[in-house]
Amino acid sequence: MRHHAASALAIIFTLGATAAMAQDGGTATATVDSTTPTQGVTLTQDFLDRVPLVRPNATGQRNFEDLARAAPQVTPDRYGYGFNGALSPENLYLSDGVAVNDPTFGSLQTSRGVGGAQVPLEFLETVTVLTSGLDPGYGRASGGVLNVVTKSGSNELRGSVWGTWWPGALTANPLPVANTASALSTTTKRHNTGDFGVELGGALVKDRLFFYAGLAQSVDRQRVTRTVRRFLLADDGRDFLYDGDGAIRSEAIASSSRFDDRRAFTWLGKLTWRITEGHTLAVTATGTPQERHAPVLEPSGADSRFTTETLLTSLSYTGAFLDRRLLVDATAGWSRTAQATLPSDGSRPGDTSGAAGIPRTTYGRSTPFSLRDFEELPTGVASLCEPAGFTSTRLVSYKGTLRHVMACPVTGGGATYSLGGPGLLSESSADRLQARANASYRFELLGTHVARAGVDLEWTRVDETRAYSGAVQLADTPGGALLGVRDEAFVAGPNARVPLLNVRTTPTQLSTGAFLQDTWRLLDVVTVNAGLRYDSQQLFASNGQLGLALNSMLSPRVGLSYDFTREGRSRVFANYAVYQQHLPLHLADRALSGAASTRTLYTGCPTVPHPTSDCTAPSNAAPINADPLSPSPDSVRLAAGRVAVDPALKPMARGELTAGLEYEVLANLRIGLVGTHHWLLNAVETMSNDDGATWFLGNPGEGLAKGFTKAERKYFAATLYGSRSFSSGWLVQGSYTLSSLVGNYAGLFRPETGELEPGVSRDFDTRASLANRWGPLPSDRTHQFKAYVAKDFELSSALSVRAGLGWETLSGTPLSYLAADRLLGADEAFVFARGSAGRTPWLHTVNLRGALVWQVTKEQAVQVSLDVFNLFNLQEATEVSQRLSSANVLPANVAAGSDPATAACLAGNTPTCQTVLRKLTSGGVAPVQQADLNGGFKQPLAFQQPLSVRLGVKLSF
Repeated sequence: MRHHAASALAIIFTLGATAAMAQDGGTATATVDSTTPTQGVTLTQDFLDRVPLVRPNATGQRNFEDLARAAPQVTPDRYGYGFNGALSPENLYLSDGVAVNDPTFGSLQTSRGVGGAQVPLEFLETVTVLTSGLDPGYGRASGGVLNVVTKSGSNELRGSVWGTWWPGALTANPLPVANTASALSTTTKRHNTGDFGVELGGALVKDRLFFYAGLAQSVDRQRVTRTVRRFLLADDGRDFLYDGDGAIRSEAIASSSRFDDRRAFTWLGKLTWRITEGHTLAVTATGTPQERHAPVLEPSGADSRFTTETLLTSLSYTGAFLDRRLLVDATAGWSRTAQATLPSDGSRPGDTSGAAGIPRTTYGRSTPFSLRDFEELPTGVASLCEPAGFTSTRLVSYKGTLRHVMACPVTGGGATYSLGGPGLLSESSADRLQARANASYRFELLGTHVARAGVDLEWTRVDETRAYSGAVQLADTPGGALLGVRDEAFVAGPNARVPLLNVRTTPTQLSTGAFLQDTWRLLDVVTVNAGLRYDSQQLFASNGQLGLALNSMLSPRVGLSYDFTREGRSRVFANYAVYQQHLPLHLADRALSGAASTRTLYTGCPTVPHPTSDCTAPSNAAPINADPLSPSPDSVRLAAGRVAVDPALKPMARGELTAGLEYEVLANLRIGLVGTHHWLLNAVETMSNDDGATWFLGNPGEGLAKGFTKAERKYFAATLYGSRSFSSGWLVQGSYTLSSLVGNYAGLFRPETGELEPGVSRDFDTRASLANRWGPLPSDRTHQFKAYVAKDFELSSALSVRAGLGWETLSGTPLSYLAADRLLGADEAFVFARGSAGRTPWLHTVNLRGALVWQVTKEQAVQVSLDVFNLFNLQEATEVSQRLSSANVLPANVAAGSDPATAACLAGNTPTCQTVLRKLTSGGVAPVQQADLNGGFKQPLAFQQPLSVRLGVKLSF
């Protein structure tokens, strides 16, 4: 059996489809591992070949990350999959024992695209998803573990050639993402997606030297269509025309479409040298260049080009000594990832010409702009929309909010229109060196002991040059001025804002860790697992100075298991653990390396064709700072160089308690019940006690941040599961989870806005923004049901049919009432208690797989497959707008049992209703008007992927 350093030689409990069929047609008997409290699943090629689960990612690859969803208590989030209430950047991702997390943000996927650590399913031997009860060999992450092991060669020459195709003609039409307050809607439909590749493994020297190699290419083409529709008005222009359901009638008058093209190439090579019996050395190298051209359909917009290239190499050794009582495992790895987000015209961060020199501006004022304010329409339809400069003066009540009567609005009522440059541009590279070693020793003393010890080391450096196109990102305000909402700049003196054309940062981090554990087995009935992990992390600023040191990060792990059958067919277990979270390098970039940003208001800027860099000249700056003693009333500093660090800063960490039982009721059939409780011990965030004048890094609720609310996240879950490992042609895995997730802190990103800013998010920026943040968190799904079934049907000695079913049902996630914060910007104020605006719909997904397998010879087989995803084409909303208003609405409270929507007068335009909502204005506090409310509140922003069909062919030899 091949061990890896990251798994610390743990004996992993596998829930689900894991037992591989023996080559002679027999089966491997599944048993309960009663020596460990670890929870999770391990998936082999038996599962991957039979269960339809993985869709192509953003570059067309069928990547291993989607397999995490097969485990209980794992739910999808914006950047991957969250485990047991944590978020995806808090997980540990391993490939052959080497960490492949994005070093800047912590996740595999980021807001800048798909990460480079992508491995096609055909290259994989096993995928292990660990959700709780982790032993101390795992560290630096407070979520779960996703560990993949790639294939290796053997004495037999084995390989395969495959290809899959997702034709657009066999993909259902997706629902358009449209705002009922905007004349524009966008639809993205698959045109063609596919991947193909080859893999081969064998022996260079029999019994000694083995090789494995794989090549794979994936392509993805999506057609993005932008439709212009006009809302139909009554003949007198005083109201809209409505259909029988009371919705405003509209008609399409123009459309345009372009292709969004993405591609990726992956290669993998591995050499395995069996030095002697019990001693093995392996070298692995993987490369993944990716590219995407993202079109912009606005006439004044600029296309973007995203590229990622990753090289990962590792050297690993396993050895057995002292009659296999002593096992040693060591791994060393180096990786480099280069990423770029640039305009397609070739301009780069900091350029003052081309698309990089044009600010990106978003308009969303309450009084709407006409589409013709921003672009020209075809001659035949231009007259159907209001001319440029038109101002609507007629308001009608529509579904609880006041709406301007207008045929072709593109702003107001929650609708926005963006134009100009591409926004954030960056070029970066990340280098990572890793080394891990551990050993286990088995001895007898009042039972059997397996003592384990290990050390690990990691050094990472990120070199990034970034800029906002035009040196600032702008947004309009109700008064017509433009606000610099994303702005790399510093204040050199009174009203002396100095913009930075680009910023280069080179933060580094050094992490060390060590652990001890003893697994003590008494009378083959009771097993005690007790261990302790020590970690430290040092973050260095771009100038090389130590910016932050987190030492003495102790993680105790204690577990007890009892096998009441005395035959390895049962376990009753309980476990306590602490997990320490290492901070991604983005924090060292933003908080420790002297990054500076401001917020400035500009007047006198032109609306069309778009603001230029001249708009942000100092002469156009207007007072924004409310502090009468401020030396620079024209600018608010959101960050001003390196922030202070609380000397008593504690690392982000969480505690865990799990308990449960598992029993093998029949051969290969196991059922179990497990209860899980997680709680957040500490969070690390940047904060300000003086509304942005100064900033510090601390633990909310402690030390320098004792005036802030303590960060809390509490997770409770109970899971009933059952599985039948693959044998006699059958495979079954299923689970039901009832859970609750509450608190005031979601984790290393903000799900409500998608803000991926680990440690420097806006969750705790100011004390004034903390109101109403307690409640069900965005990842809270009360109910989860998952079932995966596969069956092989033998038609003859050479012909068989494989059938697979995947069924997932997830309850909806909580919604909140969001508004703008005076200092922090849009969607940063919770108007009512978090999660009080209802929930998204339930999600139901049924996938089917069928494959015909022809065993040509003993070694050669041809497989033709067909997969149907989302069989019933259910397209429920997966994300909806939570923006109640773009105004600075003050937090409000309602009496227990009262409906916030009623208190806010959202049920309709009832003259007698008195709203409890108040907003900040330049003149003070005023009641919120219906015109301040977002007409697109709770409108869908994303839907389930529609029904699609995948065709596949594979030749194995």
